[in-house]
Amino acid sequence: MIHSGHNCDPVEPVVVSVHGADTPEGHAFVTALRKALDYSYRVRTLENHTGVHALGECPDIVFESPAPVEGRHPALQILLGTDRAAPVDVGADADITVVDPLHPDAPLRTAEAMASLPTLAAIGGLGTPLPAPGLQHVELLDYPDPEAVFQELYGQSGHRVWLDSSNRAAADAVEGRNRFSIMADDSGRHGMRAHHENGVTTVESNLIVTRVRGPFFAWLDRIWGRTRAARTPELPPGLGFALGWLGYLGYELKRECGGNTVQSSLPDASLIRCSRAVVFDHQTRRIYLLTESGREGQRWCEDAARRIQRLPHVPAPLTSGLPSVQFSAADSGESYLQKITASQEEIRRGNSYEVCLTTQLSSDAHASLDPWEFYRKLRRASPAPFASYIQLGPVTIASSSPERFLSITADGRVRAEPIKGTRRRDPSPTVDRHLKHDLMTSVKDRAENIMIVDLMRNDLSRHALPGTVSVTRLCELETYATVHQLVSTVEATIAPGRSRAAVVAAAYPPGSMTGAPKISSMDILDRLESEPRGPYSGVVGYFSPNGAADLSVTIRSAVFHKSAAGVQRLSVGIGGAITADSHPEEELAEIHTKARAILGVLRTGFPS
Repeated sequence: MIHSGHNCDPVEPVVVSVHGADTPEGHAFVTALRKALDYSYRVRTLENHTGVHALGECPDIVFESPAPVEGRHPALQILLGTDRAAPVDVGADADITVVDPLHPDAPLRTAEAMASLPTLAAIGGLGTPLPAPGLQHVELLDYPDPEAVFQELYGQSGHRVWLDSSNRAAADAVEGRNRFSIMADDSGRHGMRAHHENGVTTVESNLIVTRVRGPFFAWLDRIWGRTRAARTPELPPGLGFALGWLGYLGYELKRECGGNTVQSSLPDASLIRCSRAVVFDHQTRRIYLLTESGREGQRWCEDAARRIQRLPHVPAPLTSGLPSVQFSAADSGESYLQKITASQEEIRRGNSYEVCLTTQLSSDAHASLDPWEFYRKLRRASPAPFASYIQLGPVTIASSSPERFLSITADGRVRAEPIKGTRRRDPSPTVDRHLKHDLMTSVKDRAENIMIVDLMRNDLSRHALPGTVSVTRLCELETYATVHQLVSTVEATIAPGRSRAAVVAAAYPPGSMTGAPKISSMDILDRLESEPRGPYSGVVGYFSPNGAADLSVTIRSAVFHKSAAGVQRLSVGIGGAITADSHPEEELAEIHTKARAILGVLRTGFPS
């Protein structure tokens, strides 16, 4: 113990070991880092491997000096530069790797990274999120084609996100749902990337790599869940987005929410932190360039405005065709029917009321199949209020999702819009009307929807102000390019002092993709489904530093993954709710209907 000679503080200080600090450059870095921390904390150096100090002067942070002590396991390890600066095993174990310790911003960025680590949460102040940055914006009266803007500003980026309200021409059943589209990447001085795998969240910037061990939702809570409002410029009413983190959370994060551990080959979560973004307001036909305050943001706005004003207002023609894709199915028709029967047996035994059974189509797609060209076709063939194009390194998601998982406003209002109940569209108006009527009058489909509504009411009530949970829409019909759907809306207000990350975790994974009761249904699905779901049936969206979030369910989506060897794999998840009243053949036909939008773009059929 650092202060074992007396009982001056019940909390041991955090011992920090800096590998590579035994050079003049390393010494200068540690001195600057200590100075950055000294503004708020008592920082000492462990001279001669002892930490003697006066009563009442307990340090919060202790740096080992002149070098790490052999046999001691410090609470926090910092590695300067590459592995050559430390023993071979330190690189993988280091909590923070400083990629460029000579950069003038490196000490301050390291101090900020230290604040995100759970080892420091017990030290007063270090576990508290940094204040939200000030924001600035430029409003453009020009309104060019969104595809052209995305390609012009982000076409060369390997980590880019487009939350694309591509159904903006349709009547909006919920006010504002089709109004805004958001584009961003990880560029800029404060841009970052984060992914969660094997219980570690790795956060990367140009200067720092931070490895945060522990649950993903605990990390999300520290960097977003208890944030306070950013200084937001005048933006359109209803726009909750104020920069922040954008990306996806995968279904296998259920392990943190009461589900079993299932290993996916893809990250359980992958996000970027953007310090600048483009926001389309489709209602007023305006564009907003939104950045963090400062000269860097001003320069970016000036450059982006010049480039946007040169762009066409009409979409570029689509490519003539996409390469042929041959899918294989994780389940044959017969196998899926058997799993439906097994699900109904679980329901009869009382283990579930509703099981959301899914399967996957996959293909080792040719490298010439461009995910971006695929998405351009998808958003025109099947526009949706929560469409998205997410490219995060080797993983790309192209989605035409119609379903909102959760939205959270800056002042703490929560909305969920679960979908249950689907019918295909038909080119014949008479047949199409019949299909709509059949869905609206179906007792089975209404029951499916109401079960998930009850599940969402329960999930939201865990962190809601008492008396605020309400169902404002129940089983209303919404029509899209390829399907008719039954949609409900559940709303609540977060109770004071509750973490917003806890609100998300309490409702995760989306109940419309598990069934009810949720944990028991997930156990059943783990036994029946032959592959991990990955990003499919997780969520896509943003978490802003003002406390706002908007997340959609990752359905009607194609997931592309390029391996280190350059092989591109394409997967499409599909599924449906199974109840005691389900007719297996009809449920099989429903997954064919749900796959139609994706398969139609590729001009291929459902594999036999």
